[in-house]
Amino acid sequence: MNATYIHLLVNHLPLFGALFGTAALVWGLLKKNSGLKTAGLLFLLVASLGGWVAHISGEKAEHFVEELPGVSRQSVHEHEEAAETTHLFVVPLGVLVILALYLDKKGSRWTTLTLWAAASLGTATCVTAALAAETGGHIIHTEVHGSDSEKGDREHDTQEAHQD
Repeated sequence: MNATYIHLLVNHLPLFGALFGTAALVWGLLKKNSGLKTAGLLFLLVASLGGWVAHISGEKAEHFVEELPGVSRQSVHEHEEAAETTHLFVVPLGVLVILALYLDKKGSRWTTLTLWAAASLGTATCVTAALAAETGGHIIHTEVHGSDSEKGDREHDTQEAHQD
């Protein structure tokens, strides 16, 4: 099992974990249902862990995928940029979820505020993960987006030349 396989295995966890986790958490907060709140937090924790693994494996998978025929380095670069933005949300989300679980267990007066903060961060994570997923779909899925590998590679090479 290589990094590319692992990346493909976990890369949807931040998107769907954040989507389902945020929905369950908000519904649990509105209905005052502790089971739903806990389930939402656990989904958000899975989204955070999945995002971290996707980020680590994506770094390693990038070099392999760029060498495949028909793959645009520009598409890989755009996906990498979007994924880095998502990574900025999934790591704090995991920390906030762990804090919320701890505060909830202790019965803190800060629990509700922390839960709403986790729901907000879960929403932001869902949005950034959706953008990362969309750009990731451009890398290989030519059946959906068409092939732009030659055009993208020329643009990427020009951009890199200007950055040097």
